[in-house]
Amino acid sequence: MTPTSTTGILGHFYEPADALAAAAKVRAAGWTHFDFLTPFPIHGMEDAMGQKKSWIPYVTAVLALCGILFAQGLQNYVMVWDWPMNFGGKPFAAWPAFIPITFEAMVFWAALGSALIAIIAGKMDTIPQPPPMLVKTGATIDRFVLWISATDPKWDAAKAEAFVRSLGADGVRLVDVGGGADA
Repeated sequence: MTPTSTTGILGHFYEPADALAAAAKVRAAGWTHFDFLTPFPIHGMEDAMGQKKSWIPYVTAVLALCGILFAQGLQNYVMVWDWPMNFGGKPFAAWPAFIPITFEAMVFWAALGSALIAIIAGKMDTIPQPPPMLVKTGATIDRFVLWISATDPKWDAAKAEAFVRSLGADGVRLVDVGGGADA
C-alpha cells in the first residue's frame, strides 16, 4: 500500500445559516485557506469569508466600451470614408443604423473577454480544492460543504478536525491525495 498525505478536511452543513455562521467562525479563528462548496449562492458568504470585491465587472465594462468603439469605428470607416453609398438621401454617418451592430459587438467583446479573463484569473488561485471526482460531497445537491486545505499555515490535522467538529459539521473527514477518507 502506498503512503498518502492529507490534502484537507471536509465538513457538511445542511442549512445556509449554519454555513454562513461557520464561515465567519473559520475566518475569525485565523484560517485562510478555506472555501465553502454550496448548491446555490448564499447572501453574505463573501463577507463572512473575508473575500475582496471582484475586479472582473470593471474589466467587463472596459471590454464593452472597446466593443462599442470597435463597432462604431469600423462602421464609420466603411460607410463614411471607404465605401460611402447614398441610401435614399440619408447621411453617410447615420448612427441609428449602426446601433444593432454596435450592441452586438459590445456584448461579444464583453462576454468573451470577461470569460477569458475569469478563466485566467481563476488559474491564479493558489488554494487547492478538494478532488472533485474522488470526494462525494453532495455540495451540488443539498449540502453546504466546508473545505479547509492542508496548505493553510495553521494546519494540524487533529486540531483542524476538532475545530470543524466544534462548528457542528456532519460528515467531518480528512481527505488524502487518493481521495479517500482518513477518518
